[in-house]
Amino acid sequence: MEHPSIADETLREKIKEIEQILALYKEGKTIIEIAGSLDFAQSYVQDVLLCVQASAEEDPAAIAMLLEG
Repeated sequence: MEHPSIADETLREKIKEIEQILALYKEGKTIIEIAGSLDFAQSYVQDVLLCVQASAEEDPAAIAMLLEG
């Protein structure tokens, strides 16, 4: 079992990444541009944005939980 502080740190890092993705997306950047500027896989950026669209959710913490589930 993962130590709670490690899990919390992982979740905080994921939330930070999602915040960065959403900020760039709101600026009109494409998935390719976002992935390139943040050095993330295009599939990860796409997954985040699909969660946002599918759930109508823009709270980074809620999206992180969806991605973890």
